[in-house]
Amino acid sequence: MLKTANKGQWVINHRQLSLQDGTKVVELDPKQYALLVLLLKFKHQDVSKSQILSEVWGQRVVSEDAIYVAINGLRRLLGDDAKSPKYIKTISGVGYRWVGPPLCDALPSSLDSFLLKAALCLVAISFVVFWQMPRAPVKQVIPDHLAEPFNHARFIINNHPEQLDRAISLLKSISIEAPQLSEPIYWLAKAHFSQLDPKSDNYSEGKLHIKTILERVLSDYPEHKEANLLYAKLIFMGNMNTKDAEVYFLNALPNSEAHHMYGQYLLALGRNDEAMHHIRTYQTMEPDGYSSESVAWVYMMSQQFDEAFEVLDRLRPYAQSNRFYHVCLRAIYEQLGRFDLALQELIWVMKYEGYTESEITMIEKQFATQGMEGVYRWLLYQDTRRADIGHYDAPMSQARYATAIGDKQLALHYLEQSRLAGQYAFLWIAADPHFLSLRQDEKFTQLVQNHILKADISDI
Repeated sequence: MLKTANKGQWVINHRQLSLQDGTKVVELDPKQYALLVLLLKFKHQDVSKSQILSEVWGQRVVSEDAIYVAINGLRRLLGDDAKSPKYIKTISGVGYRWVGPPLCDALPSSLDSFLLKAALCLVAISFVVFWQMPRAPVKQVIPDHLAEPFNHARFIINNHPEQLDRAISLLKSISIEAPQLSEPIYWLAKAHFSQLDPKSDNYSEGKLHIKTILERVLSDYPEHKEANLLYAKLIFMGNMNTKDAEVYFLNALPNSEAHHMYGQYLLALGRNDEAMHHIRTYQTMEPDGYSSESVAWVYMMSQQFDEAFEVLDRLRPYAQSNRFYHVCLRAIYEQLGRFDLALQELIWVMKYEGYTESEITMIEKQFATQGMEGVYRWLLYQDTRRADIGHYDAPMSQARYATAIGDKQLALHYLEQSRLAGQYAFLWIAADPHFLSLRQDEKFTQLVQNHILKADISDI
């Protein structure tokens, strides 16, 4: 007779590969089942990632991301929380440990070994079949009755970010009705990515949610260039992880946006020649890329300031109303020592961001008496508006202002705050000539080495 579960007590059914807690039944896929049985076998002991790969995936070569996906799936089914685990605990640098109570068995325990082997065989067979399938993704056709809401959702995502909730609702409905379609799922991830806000309380949860969605797409279509690119951006900009993002950037090529973003990624790592190559490729592939200030930005980061100015000067007829154009021009003028022109560009951006005439007058007075250092002192200590005027939001803007007035300790303090806040701008501090004066500082070097050049994926 099969055991039944009391409410809140999980029972594992080895025959049906499922869990039951007295109120519901949840099905496990073969990998989740094999992983769960392995963790239970060594309950309250550490199970290494290498052991999991060997036992669950056998001879199949997969990355550790496959483990993360399976673990996250189990946690979700069990209602577990990685931060306060009741069942599965992450052992940093090692693997995972079952910390929950033993699960009741709906079948005699003597069958465990046999069924685990059977599940692993099923996994192995599925991999063999998978690898014998054509590698090119199958072109999916959106059914006629779903095409209109799908196109509507995509239009909203690309043109009306204020209506993202509507797009998400449409895409969820499509995915429920046609779960085999990968494109609506990818666009769902893209919509959620557009909503990510490092300042929000659910930022970490949001990133994990997007990661799970994208892994579902990539598990079916590893060659999906847009999904690879979005995953790369999530790892690089969301997790501030330079170590694991590159392979996904490469998988996304050739793609105009992928070349552009990969160029920015390479710039953060100081691989300036490679960055320039990919930015130039982006411009070749994308007609609107001609008006992009990205080439000038790479020149500036490479400390080729005259070349950067020449590029921007060619864009002058097309970019006078472009905020980022004036931000770039201000930065280059400062590096060239043309501070009066840098002030004009700064004032243009301040007016664009809504600063009053009295505030502009105060800036001009500070410049007249103390030069650009006086301007940055006012911005650091007296500016109550704290808008992004080309130095990003606080605390990164405060780090830049402190650097400009020569207060290195205060600058380092705010850089660390920027990192903790998950600000994307932190990723480019090693390349940005604005921080030249900090490059000989040991704390700055450690900050770069630990969190940019040698960044590791954080434990989930």
